[in-house]
Amino acid sequence: MLKRNLFLTGLATASVLAMSAAAGAAGTTSERLLGAGSEAENANWLMVHRTYDSHRFSPLDQINKDTVKDLGLSFATILDNASRGGRYASARNEGTPLVEDGFMYVQTGWSVVYKIDVRDGKTGKVVWKYDPEVDRQWISDATCCGAENRGIGLWNDDVIALTMDGRVMSINKDTGELNWEKQQADKARAESFTGAPLVVGDTAIYGPAGGEYGIRGWLEAMDLKTGEPAWRTFTVPGPGEPGNETWQGNAWETGGASIWQTGSYDPDSGMTYWGTGNPAPQIDAEYRPGDNLYASSLLALDAKDGAIKWHFQFTPNDPYDYDEIGDNQLLDVTVDGKPSKMVVRAARNGFMYGFNRNDGAMTYAKQYVEDLTWTTGIDPKTGKPLEYDPKAQLQKYVAGTVGSREGTPGIYCPTLGGGKNWQPAAYSPNTKMLYVTSAEGCSAYVPEAAPNPTITGGEYDVVKAQREWNGRLPAPEGTKLPDVFNGGSVKAIDPLTGETKAKVLMPRRLNGMLATGGDLVWGSSTNGNIYAYDANSLEEVWSYNVGTALGGPPMSYSVDGKQYIAVLAGAAAAAADKKLAPQSEFFVPADALYVFSLK
Repeated sequence: MLKRNLFLTGLATASVLAMSAAAGAAGTTSERLLGAGSEAENANWLMVHRTYDSHRFSPLDQINKDTVKDLGLSFATILDNASRGGRYASARNEGTPLVEDGFMYVQTGWSVVYKIDVRDGKTGKVVWKYDPEVDRQWISDATCCGAENRGIGLWNDDVIALTMDGRVMSINKDTGELNWEKQQADKARAESFTGAPLVVGDTAIYGPAGGEYGIRGWLEAMDLKTGEPAWRTFTVPGPGEPGNETWQGNAWETGGASIWQTGSYDPDSGMTYWGTGNPAPQIDAEYRPGDNLYASSLLALDAKDGAIKWHFQFTPNDPYDYDEIGDNQLLDVTVDGKPSKMVVRAARNGFMYGFNRNDGAMTYAKQYVEDLTWTTGIDPKTGKPLEYDPKAQLQKYVAGTVGSREGTPGIYCPTLGGGKNWQPAAYSPNTKMLYVTSAEGCSAYVPEAAPNPTITGGEYDVVKAQREWNGRLPAPEGTKLPDVFNGGSVKAIDPLTGETKAKVLMPRRLNGMLATGGDLVWGSSTNGNIYAYDANSLEEVWSYNVGTALGGPPMSYSVDGKQYIAVLAGAAAAAADKKLAPQSEFFVPADALYVFSLK
């Protein structure tokens, strides 16, 4: 259905003027995306992690350790109405704004897309707003974790956006008019889109969230010229496919392995790297005996046809809900005097990993979280947890960390949420450090026998108001967790070895990281603060509270030689925020953009 293009009341004149100025802007060509990290694009941020290697590094250095004291708010722009949708009181804006030649593109948790003129540095003038009018009640009924969005993509003269209710949209960058949309995720199976698409050549690559409802995950490439899928690769193999033997019965049909963070791309090899979610149901591993490929894994695929070139599974038969959907950093480095092409990731299971990105050979696995109890280590030869039993259909790992359906809780560290989760890391070529924000602490849950979802004609019954299919119950009252630090952290990690070089502990993890050429590292929090840290020591050098919960990671851009830091608000203050910062109890959720610059 064709949706209407909406202009904000009172902004129509400004919008028309801005569109006229934008008409001559260069298209976001494949060449520009390939050169997103080049000097010619220093002012811009053209994809969700800025460059295909997912470094989230901006070389801009006007804001640095000497000048950051003069950083202040330049402007704020109110976006979508932060209104209720069923059980969700507001949306969660977890995306990174994109900036191209003085124009910003953002998408809110309710999937509304904006183009904003940020050229004068004093105001954010809305050029156009496109509202796909998502089914908010369905989002409330059939998604696990909020009305979330983590970003959009740019391709030639179009904005490529995904909606939570499963559509892929192409929107004209100049006019805000819909070119086309396709319903690619199956709402009846509770498939939804929360991650940003990765635009490679003339395709956009993406996949669905929904493991909490027992989807069978997949990655897909959409041909942006035709609006038709180029390929689809299932992240849970079916009968006759390699890896299906790691599932029993028909458990593969509901195996999870969802996608909800954006992958990386290596133009030299043509491979794209994506992490997959937990096997479903998340805690009741007895429902799905076996290693459960390719859940909780890193996949290297041929971007042209989706063929899986290699895989690495982090936690076989994952009984802890250690999704591995997070970002992967690609590094071209020198190791022992020899050039090496690596892919590294801070995994949700608490280990930092390094791999040869051509063949998947593991080069190291090093604990980076403060406390880790589910395994005593990783076998350097096989990459498996030391307690992994290749003959067992149900992995027990360290005694006491995996619960039973009879009511015994599994008590384990790190928490169910990680480790590092979706919140992206950043790599600085100046310090040669990877900056990771993660949760610290432990969890306790009891596996619940998960009922077999009803399947009719290969499709699930409508999932409206269905309880999440997690196979998880709270631990009995009185269950004691280990007496360890419970909160969050930011760590500077040497990606060649996995060694932590600096760290700062905090009440909860941040919303993702940004590294800049001024040797600063940036993060934001649901407590309303945006932070700047010294990239070498991680000493906090600046912060600013916007008075509402921030939802997304910061980014940086410049216009006419002036550097800006931008971040999206749109989240709810967490319990830890309210306890440690009482004023956050009175936060009103706001869909807003905040932009900072030197005074």
